[in-house]
Amino acid sequence: MSRVLVVTEASRSIGEFRRAWVRALYGAHVRRYRRTVAATLARFARADEVTLLAGREFVDRATLPAGVRSRLYDEESFRAEAEPLADLGARLVGAWWPRRGKEPAHLVGDVWLPDLLPVSKGILLRLEVLEFLAALERVMDDVKPQRVVLVTGASIAECLARALAEDRAIRVNAAAWVPSSFAFAALSRALRVREEWQALRRLLRHSRRAAAIPEGRPRIVFTACQARHFEVVEPLTVSLRHDSVNATVLVASIDGTMDARVARVAEGGVPCAYFMDYVPRAEARRIVREMRPLRRRLLQRLDADPAYDARARHGSVRLGRILRPFAADAVGRSIVTARLYLEAAARALDALVPDAVVIASDRRYAERALALAARARGVPVVLFWGASLLSRDRTNTFDVADRLLLIGDHVRAALVAQGLGPSRLAVVGDPRSNAACLVPRERLRAQVVAHFGLARGRPLLVLVSKYVSVLFSSEEKEAFYRAVARAVERLGGLNVVIKAHPNEHFALLREQVRAWGWRDAVLTQSYDIHRLFRAADAAVMVTSMAGVEAMAMECPVVAVQTRGKDFEGGYMPPYVSAGAVERVDTDDVETLAATLSRLVGDAATREALVARGRTFAAQYLHPVDGRLTERLLGVVAEIRAERAVGGRA
Repeated sequence: MSRVLVVTEASRSIGEFRRAWVRALYGAHVRRYRRTVAATLARFARADEVTLLAGREFVDRATLPAGVRSRLYDEESFRAEAEPLADLGARLVGAWWPRRGKEPAHLVGDVWLPDLLPVSKGILLRLEVLEFLAALERVMDDVKPQRVVLVTGASIAECLARALAEDRAIRVNAAAWVPSSFAFAALSRALRVREEWQALRRLLRHSRRAAAIPEGRPRIVFTACQARHFEVVEPLTVSLRHDSVNATVLVASIDGTMDARVARVAEGGVPCAYFMDYVPRAEARRIVREMRPLRRRLLQRLDADPAYDARARHGSVRLGRILRPFAADAVGRSIVTARLYLEAAARALDALVPDAVVIASDRRYAERALALAARARGVPVVLFWGASLLSRDRTNTFDVADRLLLIGDHVRAALVAQGLGPSRLAVVGDPRSNAACLVPRERLRAQVVAHFGLARGRPLLVLVSKYVSVLFSSEEKEAFYRAVARAVERLGGLNVVIKAHPNEHFALLREQVRAWGWRDAVLTQSYDIHRLFRAADAAVMVTSMAGVEAMAMECPVVAVQTRGKDFEGGYMPPYVSAGAVERVDTDDVETLAATLSRLVGDAATREALVARGRTFAAQYLHPVDGRLTERLLGVVAEIRAERAVGGRA
């Protein structure tokens, strides 16, 4: 009897398909793929010791042949160590570019152009490649297979399994030909390419307008590269404006969702402009044309330079061929978008002449372009890191900001442990939570009820949505929604507001929620979640960092999770194991309904859970004392003083 490892493709890592007909085809593919997996297992389980590594949606664990051991990609991903993946991703992305100084066209205004891309591309590699690589390595080390069987060999995960098996001299082959597997693998690749071109097209077609230049000093420039960045930027600019500090917001050209947030901030008296307002359309097109020779050289290097193949490895495992599509996207398309943002950032800084730049993230091209161009000009750069703890990936290197402003002591300790100097970190609290707490709870509740047209006098429940990923399948999402809908229906008389995740496709979610039993559901993606938590009687979610924010708002949390699945780890607060929330299995609607009934109907039960949550959240969120502007300007002054001393030295 030999040891056989059967490897399937993984669940989609970047959410669901948006078009209904594509989702229908994908559903048919999943059903056929499940039958193929079952047939493959039946073929080998009769005579071999079989282990299955699979995407959750591609296998029914209850019907596995006797003796087959199953491992799931999402469960393996939870066990992956974050730092090694981040280091590997940084090294692999770095292999796509010639070494510094080898390509003069990469140096633009004292900024090395590839420095705009490593974080966003590192995250993409982690989601699409490295999570699977880590899972495969762990499973192969545990199982020590004598043979690896790929269900079709079409997916990235299966290609990685082949590379690992060949490196270890293990026999490997594909078991079946499933055309839809190859079709969806090609579609995923085509969608990535289309997304790159769409991003560039948005910049070129952006409707330019004259950008206002504020008068007076001090003058702070903020960035917003996603709609959710306004959740940090807006309260910060309100605080600065209240204290007579001039603020301007520079916005990336993402999609139409940004326009409404820009309009709201502008109505509050804060000037806003898009990055591309500073680069006339003709100039932008000229820059794109001038990038063509560089793009050709970089693409040719991927195929001709032995140094690329030598650097695109994990140990002795050759990954160059698997990673080439990602590398080609970066050097052939993303570099052009990054170059336009760098040009826009330089022109905006020269026009605005700010005293400091505040970025809400350091992942995207626009914010990194502004930060690097500002530092090249000697302008202090501050990153407001609005998370209550470090995210699961460690792709962020925090390399573009002079200081990090943090909302709590827990994340500060984690960053110090990660190697950041304590002097670069300042805990100032969360402006979003602070803004919500300034409004009396009953008045805020009345405002929420009026805003969404809810029935007065009813308990309010906030459902925090979760987007589909390798860690959370579409089937789990549907089961979660159906369970909460059935529990709410049994209780009756509840107001429910569904808060969509910023990464979810809102129109698709609305359609799905109705299909899952909530035809009159109230959904929002833009309303401030801190205001919702402060007004609500309870919040329901799978798992989310928002749970800590809910507890800080004295909103009790119910975690509805897949039976037997542990979502906790170094990147997710352990509020389930700490007893700070109520946990209910997704398939236990009776218990969920009873739990919600106690929380909205029994004051003592609710207050006990609120107290546990408040104590738990205190380690993650530091209260703001109304001196936010003073602290921000103090940090800027410290940076300037340090540079003055360094200049004299």
